[in-house]
Amino acid sequence: MAPNASTQSAHSGDHAANNKDAVAAHFISKFADLQSRFDAPTNVFESKGKRFLEATIARFVDRNEPITVVLPGFPTKTPNHGGKVLGPLPDRAEELALARLEKLCASVEEVYPIGCKVTIFSDGRVFGDLVGASLENIRAYKNGLKELVKEAGHTHIQFDGLENYTKTDNPVQEVLERFGINQMDMDARIANEPDIGNNFRSFSQFMERDMADRWAGKSEAEMRKGCDDVARKMMLRNVGFSSLVAEEYAHAVRVSIHCYNNAGPKFGIHLLPAKRMDTPRTPWHSVICEDVDGTVRAMDLKDVDTDKYDLVYKHGRKWGFVERPPCTPEEAAQW
Repeated sequence: MAPNASTQSAHSGDHAANNKDAVAAHFISKFADLQSRFDAPTNVFESKGKRFLEATIARFVDRNEPITVVLPGFPTKTPNHGGKVLGPLPDRAEELALARLEKLCASVEEVYPIGCKVTIFSDGRVFGDLVGASLENIRAYKNGLKELVKEAGHTHIQFDGLENYTKTDNPVQEVLERFGINQMDMDARIANEPDIGNNFRSFSQFMERDMADRWAGKSEAEMRKGCDDVARKMMLRNVGFSSLVAEEYAHAVRVSIHCYNNAGPKFGIHLLPAKRMDTPRTPWHSVICEDVDGTVRAMDLKDVDTDKYDLVYKHGRKWGFVERPPCTPEEAAQW
């Protein structure tokens, strides 16, 4: 052995460790722009999640592979087209969300040229029949997302779906059976697991608004029971779907539109601009209002101030809202 071989080996090991640390630190700093968090002490990212994420990133660096981020989401637009969204197809909300994901991946290449990819695991068929979304709209929505990615020139976003992991005509039931979900006591999990309980309450609240037409003429108690029943079914399917993603993307950075304590393996993110502690809004439940100064606001369609914002169109369909420029005194005098 050459006299300095052991020294060179040690230096090489130090360099590799430093490189992993640098990549992880850079990823985490950029990821912070998207993260959603509960208030302390519920959020434990700094004490637990950060180390989990560092170890996950290190494994990709060790293998010289692109960092893979997997996001279950972008199912379909809510069927509440009158009160929440502009229609069944992607619009400015999805355009902004996809750009945020692309920006994260592109920024990772600043220190890790091998790169980073986001896989959107579209779950439209998992919940579609529960909320009244047709298969036609689910397919059109996913195709619209792919068109937006292509149009924007995004090179870091790819898509996955149930069809790649199931063999029957009922992929949802196949997944539930595969992971033994139908035998699960969901009520016990809702009561005893904070993350599951939070998601259940979030689902139930969404059902009140998303399925408003279904509750017309119902009493408050009937509506509440109906929302809870749908939410419970959604939770069972969500556990099955999450189990599939966890199995097929065991080594990926797993992100979610739902808030978590961020200990890992899941980390909550904001797909749309928001404050870190805000409850995340999703593009498929929102319209976008953009102010003259560039401020972006995501909200329900019914809450848009049409005296302040004008509806704009793109691709021949309703796209979002932009703030009406302030008029000059001369223009105001003509009113």
